[in-house]
Amino acid sequence: MWWIYPVYLLDLGAMVYLAFALGDLVDLLDRKTKLSGAFLGGVLLAVVTSLPELFTSLSSIFVVNEPEFVVGDIFGSIVFNLVVLMLETLLFLKRLRECKIKKFHLWNALFCLAMYGFSAYAFFAPKEYQLMLGDINAMSVAIFALYILSLFLQPKEKEEEGEKEESKNRWSVKKTALLFLLCSLGLVGTSIALTYLTKLIQIELPFLSGSVAGALLLGIGTSIPEVVSTAQLLRKKNADAAIGNMVGSCTFDFAIFAFSDFLSWRAWNGATSASGGYLISERGLFIESLDAFQLEIGGAIVCALTALFLAYWIFSPSFGKKKGLCFAITGAIAAVSLAVYLAVFAF
Repeated sequence: MWWIYPVYLLDLGAMVYLAFALGDLVDLLDRKTKLSGAFLGGVLLAVVTSLPELFTSLSSIFVVNEPEFVVGDIFGSIVFNLVVLMLETLLFLKRLRECKIKKFHLWNALFCLAMYGFSAYAFFAPKEYQLMLGDINAMSVAIFALYILSLFLQPKEKEEEGEKEESKNRWSVKKTALLFLLCSLGLVGTSIALTYLTKLIQIELPFLSGSVAGALLLGIGTSIPEVVSTAQLLRKKNADAAIGNMVGSCTFDFAIFAFSDFLSWRAWNGATSASGGYLISERGLFIESLDAFQLEIGGAIVCALTALFLAYWIFSPSFGKKKGLCFAITGAIAAVSLAVYLAVFAF
C-alpha cells in the first residue's frame, strides 16, 4: 500500500500548518488579554497541542487495539519535546537573552521529573511492591494529582510591568478565540488519522515494535504542534508562552498516560500485542519491555537537564550578560540532550 506514506506526510503537513496558526493566535491572545503568557502557553496551548497525544492514545487502546502505542507515543513525545525545546532555545538564543521567564517553569520541569520518578516505580518495581488502589496503579493517581497541582500553581495574569505592546492586529478577542478553537478541532482530526496511518505503516514494516512505532511515528508526529508553535513564539520573543507550551505539554502528556492507564486496565489486563513481543501486565499500560526502560531513563535524564537549564536562565545573571558563557552552557546542555535522545533509539 504505497499510498500510506504520502498520506502520512500530508497529514503531518496539515498539523504543521495548524501549529503555525495556533502559535500566532496564542501570541495575539497574550497581547490582547490580561492572561499571562505562561498561562496561555502552559495550559491553553499546551493542552491543545497535546490533543493529538490524547486522541492517539485513546485510539490506540480502543480502536486499533495497540495499547503499547501509548507508551511509545507519550514517552517518545515527552523526550522529543524537551530535546527540541533545548535545540530551539539555542537557535533563538540571541533573541531571548534579554527575555525573563517566570520561576514557575522551573517548578513545572521539576513536576515533570517527579512524574518520571512515579512512572519508573510503576514500570520497574516488582509486582509484590506495586501500590494498587483496586484495579488502578497508585502511581497513575499520583501523576494525575501532580498535574492538577501544577494547574493551581500556574500564574494566571501577566505582571503589569512586563506587559507587551498592544498588537496591531485588528482581530477581536472573540474572533481570535474562535479561530483558535477551529484550529484545535483540526488538530483533533489529523491526530486521529495519524493513529490509523501508524497502524498501517507498522503492518507494512513488521520489524517496528509497537512502542518503537509509537515513539517514532506517533511520538514525533504528535509533537509537531508543540515544536512548530514553540518556534513561532520564540521567534516573537514570547519566551513565557513558548517555555510554558513545551514543558506544560510534557506534564499534560503524563496526565494523558495516567488517564489512559485508568481506562486500559480492565480492557487489556493480560493481553498481548499483535506481534506477541510485549505483555500488557496486571499494571495496565506499565508494560514490561526494554523500549519502556530506554524511554523512561533517557527521558528522565533529558528532563533533569532541562530543569538545570531553566534554573540557569532564571537565577544566573550571566544568562543575559555574558554572551559566550550563555551560548556555551546552552549549547552543551542541548548537545547532551540530543545525544541521550539518539542513544534511546540506537541501543
